[in-house]
Amino acid sequence: MLYLQNAWVPGKGKDFKSIDPASGEIIWEGNFVNSAQLNTALKSSSQAHRNWSQQSFAQRLKIIKKFYSLLEQNKETMGRLITNETGKVPVDAASEVGAALAKLENSVLAYQQRTGSQSKKLSSMTTSLQHSSHGVLSVIGPFNFPLHLPNGHITPALLAGNTIVFKPSEATPMVAEYMTLLWSQAGLPAGVITLVHGGKEVVRALCKHPLNKGILFTGSYSVGKQLGKIMADRPEKILALELGGNNPIVVWSTRKINAAADLIFESAFISSGQRCTCARRLILPNTKDGKKILNRLKKKIQSLSYKPSEALYYGPLISMAATERFLKFQDKLLSLGATSILKAKKVQGSYNLVTPSLMSTQDMPKPYDEENFGPMLQVSFVDSFEQAIETANQTKYGLAASLLSDNDQLFDTFAQEVNAGVINFNATTTGASGAFPFGGIGRSGNMRPAGFYAADYCAWPKASIIKKL
Repeated sequence: MLYLQNAWVPGKGKDFKSIDPASGEIIWEGNFVNSAQLNTALKSSSQAHRNWSQQSFAQRLKIIKKFYSLLEQNKETMGRLITNETGKVPVDAASEVGAALAKLENSVLAYQQRTGSQSKKLSSMTTSLQHSSHGVLSVIGPFNFPLHLPNGHITPALLAGNTIVFKPSEATPMVAEYMTLLWSQAGLPAGVITLVHGGKEVVRALCKHPLNKGILFTGSYSVGKQLGKIMADRPEKILALELGGNNPIVVWSTRKINAAADLIFESAFISSGQRCTCARRLILPNTKDGKKILNRLKKKIQSLSYKPSEALYYGPLISMAATERFLKFQDKLLSLGATSILKAKKVQGSYNLVTPSLMSTQDMPKPYDEENFGPMLQVSFVDSFEQAIETANQTKYGLAASLLSDNDQLFDTFAQEVNAGVINFNATTTGASGAFPFGGIGRSGNMRPAGFYAADYCAWPKASIIKKL
């Protein structure tokens, strides 16, 4: 169903389905929005903007807090929906709901610190700074965090006084509908949030529509590049791109073999590798300890269970197409000179479960610098810490990186020289604080970091000098 003008209506475009990635069962059926409905959605959202933006911040915050209260009350239901549509194990789904719940406090603080209003008296004049909302902003959500990542745009945008057209991933319509239901129950005025379903044609239409003031997108580099081409003819519109990564995890000067292997495992294989911050490349010292870490990691992978009741079960890939892409990527690496340490395969009798892949890229003539959204690590050994940093930077992406070491002083050099927006020490590549900006450089985005800095692209500044005649 679509949510237009505070009413649930069926889409009039082509039909599509949501499929449980663990079983292949159809769990939801519906229709895309058609062009007439999309135009109605944008008009309604544009008309709602004036009144919503003119409400005081306290009035907007009261309604937004109600949504968070409802999400807290219904977090188990939301977690089950996330598990059903994404295949995440329950603890992973619950973690996503928890991350979404933590968004409010940081978003309010970001609004106050980075936008809001201020004034200062200077002798005979007063300087004033205010911030205004843009109008209608379109949020394009991903499948891997169908609640948390769209919400990371929606909350700061609503706080700033914008209205929202939300287009979720075609793989997760149920999560999107339930989130929108909670927003409606919180008491948002008609048109402040609109839910539409659709594919790339709908996204293109949103980009080009004159009433849409911006696209807030989370997804792959290839799609982000296409959006950039469309929006290049519309420089007056906001384009915030949160894209992928080819993230390195470097191990250096540590004797904590088991702890390092556990952190590498979680970095690479949590959510079946379907996080933009997952480790894709493992860089180890060419020493006995480096080889011990790889051996420990290999044994941990081989101990994986593929039953949901077991502790080391980590869930399926999102679709059959994703499974095919993952296995083809492995074949591509092999054809380019990589060798298999552990070769991934589809789990017998499963729908989209694959075993993790460990690929040695040591003897490849040159790196293959593409993001692979699945449980795979490309492994290389180096002889010096300088070479480890050089290898870490052999990518056009720049989202996340992590260093595992017993030597605290190495991290200063690592953080200074590695090209990434999220750089962790003795922690997974996937950890990120909501109190800080989130994003990367190069193919990982367009220098509009989300997280705490999402407030920046949700409002624009008005600077004034005020004097008396």
